[in-house]
Amino acid sequence: MANVSSEKHFNLKIDKQSDHEAIAKIARALSVDVRLEILKYMLNRSVSLSEISKNLNIPISSVSRHIDILEEAGLVVISYQPGLKGHTKFCAQAVLDVKFSLIANKVDSKLKSIITEMPIGMYSDCKVSAPCGMVGKETRLGQFDDTQIFYSPLRAQAECLWFKSGYVTYVFSSPQKDCETRQRISFSLEVCSDTIYYNNNWPSDITVSINGIEILTFTSPGNFGGKRGRLTPEYWPVTSSQFGQLKKISVDKEGVYLDNVFIHKQITFDDLRLFDKNSISFTIGVKDDAEHCGGISIFGKNFGDFGQAIIMKIS
Repeated sequence: MANVSSEKHFNLKIDKQSDHEAIAKIARALSVDVRLEILKYMLNRSVSLSEISKNLNIPISSVSRHIDILEEAGLVVISYQPGLKGHTKFCAQAVLDVKFSLIANKVDSKLKSIITEMPIGMYSDCKVSAPCGMVGKETRLGQFDDTQIFYSPLRAQAECLWFKSGYVTYVFSSPQKDCETRQRISFSLEVCSDTIYYNNNWPSDITVSINGIEILTFTSPGNFGGKRGRLTPEYWPVTSSQFGQLKKISVDKEGVYLDNVFIHKQITFDDLRLFDKNSISFTIGVKDDAEHCGGISIFGKNFGDFGQAIIMKIS
């Protein structure tokens, strides 16, 4: 399979022999209408096979077969989350787009989406309360429940971080003035609640702001564990938090969306004034007075299930 960049693209060329196998697998995966419907249904969110079966009226055995083909092509990633009867199989898109190059062709950069991936430890501001901590790809970072670690240079190595309440703010570069025709911004990340060890039924109200404007609050159902995350390092105990849910927060000219589902129209793309400054801030956390103050865990690209950090896309 062809390499995927940090921006989660497939860039395949017909004149490159090593890409032919990937092209053939993707072409096969996309050659059936029902698989296109499945991909459309699961855009930028994690869904169970039973949910796909129910909403698209497809036998679950057929859904499973189609998902296997999509996974083989590298278009979806499989994960498991605890359910009432063992673990439930979930799937999510693995790449943002696929490009097949048949001839040499110049692409107008003004038409391309702007995509930036921010490591979870590269926040620019924070205010957190214990229990808290962070770990890297190979070892823990500092002492757990010591808020000072959140101000240490070690935070740059973080692949999983957590805290009970408070926030972290990430600052992204703002697009250039000649990009003002774009009308949608989205942030996606893997996140869940936080508690000691893990608790699959531990709700937490997580609030997101963009450029200092509160966008929405969603409730994470739990702090997931009991089965090792697809990318979670072996040194990390399986009795601790293992993976989260892939969440996508978007704002366009119509309003605010969570996982591509419309939430409200009180805030629109223009309200964010993205082109007024050189940076865009993304803040996520749990308010001290939240109804469900169940903490937050944020996963990087080498921890959890989804192989990404925090991705900003402007289109």
